[in-house]
Amino acid sequence: MRRNTFRSRLLSTSLIGLGGALAAISFSAMPASAQDSAGVQTDGDEDVVVVTGMRIRQGGAQDANHFRSVSLDGTSVDLPRASSFTVEGLMGEHDLTLPADKACEQLFCVNAQSIRANLPAEPDSTVFVGLGFESGAKPENYTSIPVSIVAVVDRSGSMAGRPITRVKEGLHAALKQMRDGDRIGIVVYGSETKVHLPVMDVAGNHEAIKAAIDSIAINGATYMEAGMKLGYATAMEELERSNGTTRMMLFSDENANIGSTSVDGFMGQATRGAEAGIGLTSIGVGYIFDGALATKISSVKGGNLFFVDKRGDAAKLFEKEFFNMVSEVARDIEITINPANGYKVASVYGVPADIITRGDDGSVTATIGSAFMSSNGGGIFATLEGSGSAVSPANVSIAYTDMKTGKRANDNAQVGSVDASPAPSLAKAQLLVDQYTSISGALNAFHKKDKPLVAQASLADLEERMRASGVDGMERELALIAGLRGKAAKLATLAANPALYRPRKAVGEWRVLAHRGLDDVARGDFITITDDGEFITENGGDGPNSGDEIHQEYEINQRQIRIIEGRLVMDYTINGDRMRMRNQQEGTMLLLERDDT
Repeated sequence: MRRNTFRSRLLSTSLIGLGGALAAISFSAMPASAQDSAGVQTDGDEDVVVVTGMRIRQGGAQDANHFRSVSLDGTSVDLPRASSFTVEGLMGEHDLTLPADKACEQLFCVNAQSIRANLPAEPDSTVFVGLGFESGAKPENYTSIPVSIVAVVDRSGSMAGRPITRVKEGLHAALKQMRDGDRIGIVVYGSETKVHLPVMDVAGNHEAIKAAIDSIAINGATYMEAGMKLGYATAMEELERSNGTTRMMLFSDENANIGSTSVDGFMGQATRGAEAGIGLTSIGVGYIFDGALATKISSVKGGNLFFVDKRGDAAKLFEKEFFNMVSEVARDIEITINPANGYKVASVYGVPADIITRGDDGSVTATIGSAFMSSNGGGIFATLEGSGSAVSPANVSIAYTDMKTGKRANDNAQVGSVDASPAPSLAKAQLLVDQYTSISGALNAFHKKDKPLVAQASLADLEERMRASGVDGMERELALIAGLRGKAAKLATLAANPALYRPRKAVGEWRVLAHRGLDDVARGDFITITDDGEFITENGGDGPNSGDEIHQEYEINQRQIRIIEGRLVMDYTINGDRMRMRNQQEGTMLLLERDDT
C-alpha cells in the first residue's frame, strides 16, 4: 500500500470532524427450510407443501442475506442502496411451492395460478400470477452424479479474520459431503495467483485436502480477474478427467481492485466457462461484498449465488445446501406468458430484468439459464393490467433442456381464474413482491431524491400492511423492515440539522469521473470517504500501480471538505449520486459518482 497526498494550497477555514464507524459485514446462514437437499419433506418454520418429486428453483441469487446484514448492522445509521436488493434473492429464502393441480411425470412442469393484484407500487395491475415449478423426477437421479469442484479462494487482505475462517469452515463441510467419484482442487488468489491444491480424487486424500484447506494464508490485494482465469483454466483441464460434472466454486467478497474490475470482463469469463460446461457457484464472503457484481455473474448458465454473514454458520450452509448448489437439473429454460384479450403483462418478478423480452403479440418470455434442486420451491411471478371476458387471464408455456438426458422438453398450463381464497404460498409471494417494491422505492426516495421522511413513511406503511396480512412465516421480513424504518427515522431527524446531515451524505465509495489540477488522482480511480475520518484513493487502472492506495485524513462541515495532509480545502455539493468538489481560487475540481452499490 502506498501513502501519499493530494497536493494544493490550504485555505483558512473552520471545519468539524465526522465521527462514527462504518458497518462491518461478513457471513450469513440460510433460513430453515421445509425440505432437505434430497427433496425429502422435513419439519421447518414454514408450512410444508407436498409435491410429486423434488423441488426446483431457478439459478442466480438464492438469498438476500447480504442485504439483511447491511440493513440490520447496528454500527451504521446509513440505509443500504436499492441496487443491493434483489427480488429473486428475497423469494429464494421462502418456499413458494404452489399446490399441484396436475400430476407431473417429467423433470419440469409449470403450475399457474392467480389472485387479485394488491400492490401499492402497481395501482393499475389487476391480476397477480404465480408460475410454480414442479418435478416428477427423483432427486437421486441428479445427486448421484459425481462432481469435480475447483474452489477459487480470495485470500486478499479484505478476507482476513472471520471471512477466511468461514471459507475454510465451508470447504471442510463441503469435503464431508463429497463421495467416492467426486474430485476437488483449490486455486487461491491475492496479489499472487496459484494452484494451491491440484484437482484430486476425494477418496483416499481426505487428510491431504484438509491440510491444504487449513494452510490457505492471506496474501495482498484482490486480483479477482487472475483468480477466475486460473480457476477456469484448471476447470477446463478437469473436464476430461471428471467422473461427472465440473463446477467452479468462487469464495470471495467480489470486490476486485487489481487488473480488470469491470462486470463485463468477469461476465465474459463466466459465460465462456458456462459454454464449455463449467458451472459457477459464488459464495459471498466479507464485509465489503459486492452483491451487484456477484448477482450479475451468477446469472449465467450453471450459476447460483449464496451468502454467509458474521452471524451465520458456513458449515451449516454447506451441510444443508451442498447438493443443491451442485445439482443443476435443467438449462435454457424459456417461460412464456401469453395474456388473454383485454390483459397485458405489466411486470415480471423472480428473475433479473435483463433476461425478459416482450413479443409483438403481447407475450413476455423469461429465458432462465439454469434450474437447480432446491430446499425451497421456486417460480416466477407476474402482474397483469386490464380485464377480459376469458376464464383464464393468460396461458403459460415452458421449454427446457434436461441436464441428465440432454433432451429438450416442454409443458404448458392455463393460468387459473382469479381466486378469492388463494394458496398461502401465492399470497406470500405477492406480499414479498410488495416488500421488494416498497423497500426499493423507499431506498431510492432517500438516496436519489434525498427524502428521508418519505422513506420512513413508506417503510412504516409496508410494516403495517405486512402485520395486517395474516400471512405466516414473515418474522424475518418484519425484522428487516423494522430495522430499515428505524434507520430512516434517525436520518429524518438528522436531516433537520444540515450541519450534521450534509456531511453524512459524503460518506461512501465514489468513482472519479473527471478531475482538474490534482496530483495522484486519475479518471476511474476509486475514492472511499469513511465516517471515521479517512479519505482513501485507490488506483483503478490496469497499470503497474493498480490497487495502490493513498490514505489521508479529512475534516468536513456542511459546505467544505479539508484533506489534511494534502493541505487542500474544497467546496462540495451533492446531487443524487454525484458529488462535485472544487476550489475556484486554485482551479482544482473533482467530479465523483457514487459507487457503493
